[in-house]
Amino acid sequence: MADLTPLNQFPTPSEFEEPYFPTMKGYFLANDMATWALSENDNLIWSGGGTFSWSATTGNLTWSSQVEIRTKTNAYKVIVPGPPLPGGYVHLNDGECTFFQQPRLLVGNQLVPVPLTVSPLSLLPGVRLHDIRLFATRVGTTVFFANGKSIKDGESGVIFGGGLGTTITPHEHQPAVIIEPVVFGQTVLDLNIASFAPSVLQRVQLYRNGALQSEPADYTVDYGTGLVTLTVGTTLPTFLFPTSTERFVGLLQSSPPILSTGQHQHMAPRIIEPVAGTTQLDMLVTSLDYPALGAVDLFRDGQLLSAPADYSLNLVTGLATLVTASIAGERFVGLREVEY
Repeated sequence: MADLTPLNQFPTPSEFEEPYFPTMKGYFLANDMATWALSENDNLIWSGGGTFSWSATTGNLTWSSQVEIRTKTNAYKVIVPGPPLPGGYVHLNDGECTFFQQPRLLVGNQLVPVPLTVSPLSLLPGVRLHDIRLFATRVGTTVFFANGKSIKDGESGVIFGGGLGTTITPHEHQPAVIIEPVVFGQTVLDLNIASFAPSVLQRVQLYRNGALQSEPADYTVDYGTGLVTLTVGTTLPTFLFPTSTERFVGLLQSSPPILSTGQHQHMAPRIIEPVAGTTQLDMLVTSLDYPALGAVDLFRDGQLLSAPADYSLNLVTGLATLVTASIAGERFVGLREVEY
């Protein structure tokens, strides 16, 4: 009777086994399949999945569409299902990983779904280790993926097929420009780009009374002069609405002439749905994570708020203090910029 190797369970002849040819043939076939699988594992192509989101508090990792895994040995692929649930969702405790069995030598142009298993160890009874592919594993509050990327607590984004992710044009964010026109029918707004020269205006996000405007449907920008031309001119207070002065807020991004002085990155949106009467919102950025909180664009039910008219921000504590307390059912979204 054949013996089995301790780790991969390859058959080998036992002492004095006769005949041993079938056993040795089984050994070489198992070795051949293992070599094939390991070579194929090194050439897997991961794509799809849409947007991944991760919460270390709940332990839930979600993704918005199915993940596709292709090999370079044939034209076929397997899929990790996406939504609706339970596809597109897995629960991970600290130290746990999720994995699946990779089929080999697929035939037929079809998508083969593979179920995910969650365990502290990537082991499946009766399945050799080279046929098990790691999908993701949790270490502390971070989840690491098979393609080398990771996602931190509270983050969301593209994991598979998201491009280089590092070719970000050097840029700086200028203080918000707040304009409250006093002339009826005004169509031209000056962003005062001379205030940050010699940096060059690169990008403009224009909000009208808190609502994001679309270029060129709502306005156009001359990036050389910093002049904005509105499609619809400004309005003025009326007898019925004496305090309805319009407010335009421009969020400006500029390219520095030589080197950016403010190295920074953009964190995942901070979404808060506070109880009624809340006046302070925590942006959850501490000096343990980054040297400094640089800026926050705060939205209230989709409307951009303006500082200091609507709120004030303490860059040391990360607390945003509202001028008007929250009411039940409101949602605040903070787009955070941190320096490093």
